Amino acid sequence: MFPFNSVARASTAIGVSPIIKEIVQKQAHSTRLTLKEVILMGMLAIDRLDDQSRQELADQVHQMQVTGDI
Repeated sequence: MFPFNSVARASTAIGVSPIIKEIVQKQAHSTRLTLKEVILMGMLAIDRLDDQSRQELADQVHQMQVTGDI
């Protein structure tokens, strides 16, 4: 399982990026979950990926950060 400070960091990221906050809020609304539950759901989904898929996702997200998409 994930340590509690990982969720705190995710909350900080949501507060910093309006784009990420909007994505999480839309997901929460569509699934009727809280923001915290959506963040945890995403973390658990990432944990289920194999190493290669996780690295590809990390690279994609990093590229989004570099280009200013998030």
